[in-house]
Amino acid sequence: MRKKIIITGGLGYIGTELCKLYSGVSWHHNIYVIDNRFISERVNQLRNWNIEFIHGDILDKNLVEKIFKDADIVHHLAGVTDVPRTKSESSTTQDDKIKIVGENGTQNILDAISKKCKIIFPSTHVVYEGVNEVKKNIKEDEKTQPVLSYSSSKAINETQLKESGKNYIILRLGSVYGYSSDTMRIDIMPNLFSKIASQNGTLKLFAGGRQIKSLVPLIDVARCFKFMEEKENINSEIFNLTKDTLTVKEVAEICKKHNPRIKLQETNDEVPNLGFSLSNKKLLNTGFQFLYGIDECIKEMIQKWSKQNISKELEYVRDGEDLFIDKRGMISNHELTEPIN
Repeated sequence: MRKKIIITGGLGYIGTELCKLYSGVSWHHNIYVIDNRFISERVNQLRNWNIEFIHGDILDKNLVEKIFKDADIVHHLAGVTDVPRTKSESSTTQDDKIKIVGENGTQNILDAISKKCKIIFPSTHVVYEGVNEVKKNIKEDEKTQPVLSYSSSKAINETQLKESGKNYIILRLGSVYGYSSDTMRIDIMPNLFSKIASQNGTLKLFAGGRQIKSLVPLIDVARCFKFMEEKENINSEIFNLTKDTLTVKEVAEICKKHNPRIKLQETNDEVPNLGFSLSNKKLLNTGFQFLYGIDECIKEMIQKWSKQNISKELEYVRDGEDLFIDKRGMISNHELTEPIN
């Protein structure tokens, strides 16, 4: 059966990888990407893959109603990624933006889709950031404990989906790591460490690097979204999508293994908590298999960044390539890499 599949936030970190997976089936299904950004080279690539791009915002209720009303599958990835990691980084303006985009945008989609549509949504492991002591193997049915605006909004999103009467899958993601040729999230610890390691820098280990992290490879995240789309017998469920549980220091030591020239420096800087981990047993029982690991991903990131002629700055502007062209001419743009928290 030919499906109408919509990917919101399809130009982002996870969305880009998910589009790569769908490029192999885009001639058999109708694939749409909606994003409020326009990054010329990525939009051009989508066109080459026979994926239709819609430059729009999920806060536009009329647009959402028009596009989503006959969707079969929605991968709802759109949201604010520039989020505070500690209370000291929070601001009312940013908190309001996270809440409006996350909650109102999600409700617009839920109101628009039919009951036959399956919506697959990424929540986050930080819905448990309020845990006061180190806790391992948290299961899906444990009560969430959000603190900051991002985790609070995701917890509300989970409730929205559960109470919507629609067919949903919620994937609680660990920290997503891995190299992407199109976009990079260097505010995520393994990615940041790998980039610093590629430049022979110093890795600073806040709180001595004792914090526990639940981690998951980027490509496996994209694979799991597609897996859930294909599994018609899995409906209205929540799963923890996480693979590795490591301390920050252990991640740093993997970086040092692949580049012995880097330095590790322990500090007493603030961390929100000493960490927790999620159980992935429920997910593994569905038959999903992880294909990637943190050692190989860190090695890949260090090697690929080491070979690039990149700025020593962690945040910089670059020119686009393979730009989008239509009857109006070439649409050029500069892309700013993801902001660092």
